[in-house]
Amino acid sequence: MAEKDILIVDDEVGVREVLGGALQDAGYDVDLAGTAAEAKILLEQYRYGMVVVDWRLPDGDGAAVANLADAAGSHAFVISGHLPKMLAGNVDPKQTLMKPVRPSELLAAARACIGKPARSNTAGSSTGAG
Repeated sequence: MAEKDILIVDDEVGVREVLGGALQDAGYDVDLAGTAAEAKILLEQYRYGMVVVDWRLPDGDGAAVANLADAAGSHAFVISGHLPKMLAGNVDPKQTLMKPVRPSELLAAARACIGKPARSNTAGSSTGAG
């Protein structure tokens, strides 16, 4: 299974682009997905160092996607503007980020979890749905 740096899963195109762009600009290899189904396909193909997934997706529970990523060995974060409404025990509270997520906050989490990117150029590549 090929390894990649980060997967961003969010049904809001703007969120995906801002967060993914900031991570790519920092040198990380980033894939983007807009649904749980797209994320699951990518998780079957690649092992990610870090997965960031919106709690509410149009086709499923982002926490379930995060749990799949965690089981595969990824550092998984759930993002939401509704963190107080999340069911206790469904998501590790240490692995949550409150929306709106600042790119600097996400970069700090990436560096803490998977270290600095292997490449440092500003030309990033993005695959997956976007």
